[in-house]
Amino acid sequence: MMKEYPFPNKTDSMQELLLDYVFPKIAPDQIEVIFEDAWAVGEEQGKRFLKELREEKKPVMLDILRQKGLKVQMKDIDYVLGKRRYFCEYLSGRNLLKVYIKSVEQWCEKNGFSYDDGLNIILCHEYFHYLEWNKIGMVSRRHQVPMLKIGPVCLGRTGIPSLSEIAANAFAGVCYQYLMEGEI
Repeated sequence: MMKEYPFPNKTDSMQELLLDYVFPKIAPDQIEVIFEDAWAVGEEQGKRFLKELREEKKPVMLDILRQKGLKVQMKDIDYVLGKRRYFCEYLSGRNLLKVYIKSVEQWCEKNGFSYDDGLNIILCHEYFHYLEWNKIGMVSRRHQVPMLKIGPVCLGRTGIPSLSEIAANAFAGVCYQYLMEGEI
C-alpha cells in the first residue's frame, strides 16, 4: 500500500495561493484559472521529466542534480526559520543546492520514510525549481498582478510567488507516484 503523499496535494496547495501576500490583488474570477495553470505546469513537467529519464530503475535525484552541474552542500543542521522548517534550498545564482540533513531526518521519521527515499522525494520538489531557472521559466511570473493600485490606476506588475511552489508540489506528486508505484 502506498504511503500518503507527504507534500501538499492539489487541495492543500490552494492554501499556498490563498496565503500569498499578493493574493488580495488577484481578480476573484482568475483565482481558479491561475491555480489550475500552475498545477498543470507542474504535472506536465513531472511527466515529461520521467519520460525523458527512460530508466528501468528508480531515479536518484541527488545524482541527477549533480549530473546537471549543481554543487551540493550537505549541512548537518535542522534549519528552522520562524515557524517553517527547510529541508533544502536551491540557490539559482550559485547553482547550489543546500540539504539540511537533520531537517530531512525529522521529516522522514515523521512520514515513515527511509532517509534515502525521503530525500529523493524532497529533491523532486527542488528539481522543479531548477527547471524553472534553467529550462521552463518561472511559473511565478506566468500571471501578473499590479504592484500598486490606486483607484483605477495600476502601477507596476509583479508575479505571484506561490505559483512556483504549487507547480513544484504537482511535479513532486507525479514523481512520488512513480517512485512509490512505478507508474506515471
